[in-house]
Amino acid sequence: MTLRLEADAVFTVDGSDTILTPGALEIEDGLISWIGDPWQVPAASGTEVRRLGGLLMPGLVNCHGHTPMTLLRSAGDGLPLDRWLHESIWPREARLEDEDVYWGMLLGATELLCNGVTTTCEQYRHPSPVVEAVVEAGIRAMYTPAIFDVPDAGPDNTWEALLHTACDLADAVVGKHERLQMGFGPHAAYTVPPEGLRTIAAEARARDALLQIHLSETAAECQVVQDRYGMSAPALLASEGVLEGRVLAAHAVWLDDADLALLAEHDVAVAHCPGSNGKLGSGIAPLRALLDRGVRVGLGTDGPASNDDLHLWDEMRLAPLLARAVAGDPDALSSAAALRLATRGGGEALGLPVGSLEVGRPADVIRLRTDDVRFSPSLNDNELLGHLVWAGAGYLVTDVWVGGSQVVENGQCTTVDSDRARAEVGRRARRLAAV
Repeated sequence: MTLRLEADAVFTVDGSDTILTPGALEIEDGLISWIGDPWQVPAASGTEVRRLGGLLMPGLVNCHGHTPMTLLRSAGDGLPLDRWLHESIWPREARLEDEDVYWGMLLGATELLCNGVTTTCEQYRHPSPVVEAVVEAGIRAMYTPAIFDVPDAGPDNTWEALLHTACDLADAVVGKHERLQMGFGPHAAYTVPPEGLRTIAAEARARDALLQIHLSETAAECQVVQDRYGMSAPALLASEGVLEGRVLAAHAVWLDDADLALLAEHDVAVAHCPGSNGKLGSGIAPLRALLDRGVRVGLGTDGPASNDDLHLWDEMRLAPLLARAVAGDPDALSSAAALRLATRGGGEALGLPVGSLEVGRPADVIRLRTDDVRFSPSLNDNELLGHLVWAGAGYLVTDVWVGGSQVVENGQCTTVDSDRARAEVGRRARRLAAV
C-alpha cells in the first residue's frame, strides 16, 4: 500500500534546498517513492492519502548522544568537564545495572522521537540493553558502544573487555535490524591508551564501521594529551592510524590550523554540540572554519546530563547564533545552512542516507503544526524557513515516521509506555544518586 502525506509546505533539504508549497510525498516499502506538488499530480487509485496540513520535513539527525543519561539529567551542574565526570557522572555510572540503562535509553528515545529526532548516534556502555531499547522504540540509531577504562567499575570494564563485547555485539546484530547500525566508541585520546586506540580503530576498519570519539572538547584535556604525548589529540590519532577509517569526532572545540587540516585531510566528520559545550564552559567549536575546509558537520545534543534535554532544535539555533556572534557577521551561517546541519548534514556526517526527503531515501519524516504564534505571520518561503530554524520547537511536532512506520501520532509516542518509562527512570535515578 502506498501512503501519501500532503502538507501546506514540504522542506525537502535536498541538494537545492527545495521548498514545496503545497507539497506531498509518497511512501512505499519504507522509502520515499515520489515527492512533488499534490495539485499537479493526483494520487493513484488505491493510495492512502492523509491531508495533514502544517509542514513536513526530514527527521532531525542527532550526531552525538549519551541518551541513557536521562538517569543522570542535570547531575553535577556547574562543574567543568573533568570534575563533572569524576565527581558526579562516573561514580553514579559505576552503579548502573543493565535494566537501568534499558529504561534510560527507552525514555530518551521517546523524548528524541517526540522532538522530531528520527536518527541518533549513541555512545554508551551496557550495549545489550541499549540495543534492546533502540529496537523497541523504533528510532534509527548508529550505536558505538563506549570503550575505555571505566574508573572503579571492575575488571569487566577495561578497554580490552569492552572492546571484546563491542566486537561480539557488532558481529551478532549485523543485518538483523534495519534501523540499527553498529560502530565503535573509544571515549577519548586521554582515556584510552595509544595501544587501545590502534586496536579499536583496526576492529572498526575491518568492519567498515564508524568510530566515534570525543576530540579536543576542553582546553584542559588538550593540555593533558599534549603533556603526555607531545602532540595534539588529532595529531595523536593520526599518528596511530585512527583517522584512516570512518571517524566521527564529537565536540572538536580546541583545534588549531594544523588540527583542522588533519580533519579535512582524513575526511573526519564532526558532531557539533554547542549546547553541551556551553553548559560545561568548554568553549565554542570553530564551525565556520570546519565548514570552509569541507569538513562534514552535523549537530549533537550530547547527553541529557550536560544539556539537559534531547531537543536538537536548540542546537539548530545555537549553531548559527554562536557562529554569527563569533564572526560579528549575520551572514556567517545562514538559516538554510543551519537546517542542513540538523538534517542532511547529520546524515552525511554519519554516512547514512537520512536527513533529506528525496526519492529512494528512507521515509524518515516529521510533521509540525504551523497554527502557532511561532509561525505567524508567514508571508513567503524565506520567512517560513526563518520560523522553522529560529522558532521551531519539539512541542510543535505532531507526527513522526521512521522508515515509513509511524512512531509518533498526535504528539504521543506509539511504541513506548512513556509514563512507565518516566516512573522507572525516576526510581532508578534516586538509587544511583544515593551515597
